Amino acid sequence: MSEQSLALPFSAPLEPGQGRVVISDAFELLASLPPESVDLVITDPPYESLQIHRARGTTTRLTTNWFATVPDTKLPELLRLVYRVLRPDRHFYLFCDEVTADVIKQQQRIGGLRQPNGARRASCGLNYWKEIVWAKTTNDGTRIRGGTGYHYRASNERILFFEKGKRALSDLGIPDVLMAARSGVPGPAIKPGAVVRTLISQSSLPSELVVDPFCGSGVVGVEARALERRFLLGDIDLAYLDPSLAALAPEGAVIARSTEQAAEPREPPALERFTLGDADLTEIEAARACGWLDEDIPTEALEKLIALRPVEREAAVRRSLRAERERPGEPDLLRAWRAWALGGRRK
Repeated sequence: MSEQSLALPFSAPLEPGQGRVVISDAFELLASLPPESVDLVITDPPYESLQIHRARGTTTRLTTNWFATVPDTKLPELLRLVYRVLRPDRHFYLFCDEVTADVIKQQQRIGGLRQPNGARRASCGLNYWKEIVWAKTTNDGTRIRGGTGYHYRASNERILFFEKGKRALSDLGIPDVLMAARSGVPGPAIKPGAVVRTLISQSSLPSELVVDPFCGSGVVGVEARALERRFLLGDIDLAYLDPSLAALAPEGAVIARSTEQAAEPREPPALERFTLGDADLTEIEAARACGWLDEDIPTEALEKLIALRPVEREAAVRRSLRAERERPGEPDLLRAWRAWALGGRRK
């Protein structure tokens, strides 16, 4: 994070269900936490393997380029950071697909050799137990629904189950196939509350700290709060954060879902155009209206956006536009930019 190291957002006495939501790169968020300070990590990064489905067009949900993916080469770093922040005798759940599950096992040198207790040692220091399967059902739960791909369509997701030390699950009778329908909450790749609730219940106790550095809609926080766990959520864009968590997020970071988008979405031009004098008159008018230009001079707000790394800039531009409320007489182009920002899609 660009700020100083992020201290844990809780102080004694502990309040059940207390939480915090931050705008942050996932890797920087984990690196900013003190060692052995977290009780449970549950997360679902946007994996590189999603590009396979985008390229083949096997799912319309992914052809719209909802989010930037995390390269496979970054996955070992993610697991090392999780190992660092987990307290001893704690668990880690990682949502992924079959392709990424194979990549992670190869990277972590997880082969056939097992420890006496049946677990397998990963290079990052965690013990790998198994893949839990989320089987996607129809909304009424009566049958498995079709998924992506062509060769026996993928109607499930994998949840890799890791452990640091040794911790017994709360209920040893829970099977390794969890049946649940896809979430009806708007947004990309939203995980069902029932599955997340099971994982939190199995691997944590009330008042323990649950972290999701790729929080998306914030379902981990919603379920953690309901189960009286503390939680810390982070993402570079909170476009689809659950409204019940909005008060815990930075102001202007969450989409007002009741907003009606009358304008056709249009992405703003490269911000450098405003500093080089290359913007046309309509773009200049819109930039003035949203506070990026003072007459023809870039404002501090615009300069801060330009200074951001490319991976952070688009999300920051969206937040900036979402924070600007519609005003009578504003330029049509600004309304089109705001409609783009409210769309929540990221490259």
